[in-house]
Amino acid sequence: MMLTKAEQIIHELNEHLLRNIKQNQTPNKASHESMLSRRLVQDSRQVTKGDIFVALFGHDLNGADFIKSAIDKGADAVLIDAECHLPDDFAPHADVFIKTVQNLRDELAALCQHFYFAQSDVLPVIGITGTNGKTSISHLLAQIADMDSTKLKTQNGCAVIGTMGTGHIDNLVPSNNTTPGITDVYKLLSTFSESNFKAAAMEVSSHALAQGRVAGLTFDIAVFTNLTHEHLDYHGTMEQYFAEKAKLFIDYQPRVAVINVDDSYGEKLGHLVTEPTRLVAYGQSESVAAYSEYVWVKTVECQSYGLHLEIEWQLSGSKETTSLDLPLYGEFNAMNIAAVFATSLLSGWAFDSSAYAKLKPVPGRLELFVEPNQPIAIVDYAHTPDALKASLRAVKEHLSGELTLVFGCGGDRDTSKRPLMAEVAERYADHIIVTNDNPRTEDQETIVQGIMAGFKNPQNVSIEYDRKLAIELAVSRANQEDAILIAGKGHEDYQIIGDQKIDYDERAFTAGFMARRASASQLKG
Repeated sequence: MMLTKAEQIIHELNEHLLRNIKQNQTPNKASHESMLSRRLVQDSRQVTKGDIFVALFGHDLNGADFIKSAIDKGADAVLIDAECHLPDDFAPHADVFIKTVQNLRDELAALCQHFYFAQSDVLPVIGITGTNGKTSISHLLAQIADMDSTKLKTQNGCAVIGTMGTGHIDNLVPSNNTTPGITDVYKLLSTFSESNFKAAAMEVSSHALAQGRVAGLTFDIAVFTNLTHEHLDYHGTMEQYFAEKAKLFIDYQPRVAVINVDDSYGEKLGHLVTEPTRLVAYGQSESVAAYSEYVWVKTVECQSYGLHLEIEWQLSGSKETTSLDLPLYGEFNAMNIAAVFATSLLSGWAFDSSAYAKLKPVPGRLELFVEPNQPIAIVDYAHTPDALKASLRAVKEHLSGELTLVFGCGGDRDTSKRPLMAEVAERYADHIIVTNDNPRTEDQETIVQGIMAGFKNPQNVSIEYDRKLAIELAVSRANQEDAILIAGKGHEDYQIIGDQKIDYDERAFTAGFMARRASASQLKG
């Protein structure tokens, strides 16, 4: 029999649970409640006793191939997507509830809501989407939430879900995807609620919106940063890419939409937002102040210590201004701060301009490594043409001397951006070394050739496939007043070469190399 509706699935699962309880004949109420507490799990490696394994048919995997493994690990029930191909050796298990479900992916939101939030409400969720800035905004929001003077002693701050992991920013658990699968998203939010977090800031990727990974969630605030050339290997066109991003604001109808209207796609999105969603615009152009509610960055000054901003905002009819001093590099961070500023106010977190002076750069986002009498090394996650351009310009705005760029492009991914990355590099960097990023299973020479095709003067570009050697070469060629921007890896602690995930922490390597170089220089002196 094939099940078709979430209500039917829940009914039959509960019947299965009751049968198990009767068979066990245990008078222990706590034991009964434990059996009725269920987790929906898509990854068979994470299954524990009593879980419900969800076998989906996906882009790369056939979930039914992992049913046996899930049952061996203790799965008490298995839901199989009707599109899955059952293995030839598949056989039913008398003690395991196994059912095929038509359009299982579409029913997961209702199932997750039942199993994770039947007895409680989900905490406020802040969804952040756009090509660039998602991680920075979520982590800066979490820092502000930790400093919120209205926070109860029994409350945690703002948890994050995103590229760098999940949980509190000081104790992140690694995650394979920017936005995890739907069952993991609900499980995380349930855990955050139980841990007394006041909110959760979630990076919502276009893939997640296209694949329904946040289906059924209610977003308190949704933030749109910008839209630039990225993920076209998946979406096909910029129009489709935008359509997926727009779902967060149109289909999900958040309480408030915080939108960068300086971005052309953001301006377009602002016109699409309708009641009951409240629109708050942010940006640096004077046109921002034309909106009824806004946060406007009136001036930006790049100083040696970071940024100085003058901000004007109008929310609920009241216009105010303030100055912020931030230990962050890059004029583009002014826009991230505007989004953070608006979101924290709209979340009801106490405003204190001095709190912004205590913010720390997000690890791997224009993170500086400074040693005496050495050039400055800067590790950054920029891996799109627009992000690379912003990072290169940011370094030039704050620092003197010449700028060397070390970068590569990932293999088995969007090939169209490779020459675009080269064009940006040649325009803004004084010296360039092309190296490996995550070549994956693609030939490294093919990747580099794709990058080199975008240079007008390729004879001026160095190639060093070994990323560590490329960094060492860049630093050794630089003078004390120069800077080296190492782009692409940022916070990541691995490199994917072939089918292997190799330990490689670029931040730790760069810090160690710079320290050794400074020490050697002192000995010579």
